[in-house]
Amino acid sequence: MMQSFSQDFVSPIHSTNQYINQLIFYRPYTNSAMIKKTDKINIDLSESNIFQKSENLLADFEITTLELTYYYPISGSIELSFNYPLYYVSKGFLDKPLNYYHSTFSMKTTRENEGHVDNQINYQVTDQINKDQAYFVSGNPQIEIKLALYERDGFFVSTNAGVKLPVGNKKDGFTSGKVDLMAGIQLQKNYEKVSWITNVIITQNGDRALSSDITSKKMRYFCYLANKLPLSYLIPFDYHSEVDLLFAYQYSSSPYESSDEKFSSISHLFQFAIRNYLSD
Repeated sequence: MMQSFSQDFVSPIHSTNQYINQLIFYRPYTNSAMIKKTDKINIDLSESNIFQKSENLLADFEITTLELTYYYPISGSIELSFNYPLYYVSKGFLDKPLNYYHSTFSMKTTRENEGHVDNQINYQVTDQINKDQAYFVSGNPQIEIKLALYERDGFFVSTNAGVKLPVGNKKDGFTSGKVDLMAGIQLQKNYEKVSWITNVIITQNGDRALSSDITSKKMRYFCYLANKLPLSYLIPFDYHSEVDLLFAYQYSSSPYESSDEKFSSISHLFQFAIRNYLSD
């Protein structure tokens, strides 16, 4: 017996960690355990306000990210995907809104505590990177293949593997200049209206030494969780039956071995989104 679900959850929130010290390595993103029925392309545009400061790092700028991801189902059990990001580093426009938000709610963050300066570009990492002008830069393309392993009663298991291809100049701060590899497993459970996805991922990264005290880790680990449920479960209304609330959590292990916590810290990322299905 085939069980039908309203809107198969094949597209969780698509995002990669924009923390500047992680962008040069393999950038895992949350994957559904289901194989897409037709080829699809995701076009994601985001704006990130960056401020990090330590004795080895000064990152004060904004990143505009245009990320293209193409999914192609080779068969009912195999899916190929290609991901390619483009970045624009600039002064941006989020400094004043963030200042207003923080002052309104009396928030003290790294921006206030460590001497943030509005509307500037300053990207310095040891003696390896030194940027003070706006610039466009290519990110690293990634190619992945996913294999469906199990499906029964709305429960799906798949595995995937990928490779990151280094593109660009290491002095631009967006590539390690080395090939990285990825392997992962995806678990997914679909109910009539609610879906859950879990990804467990491991990457093997090429060497990147920013100083004698800042060296990249060979292996990194990630755990992602995603959820979809109808918005009407939380806010009863009759506007549209296909409006969903999406939730995502990402854990990323540290990218570097270093006594500088700006390079050796782990990362937790929480995200929420609303998706309105305009057509089937």
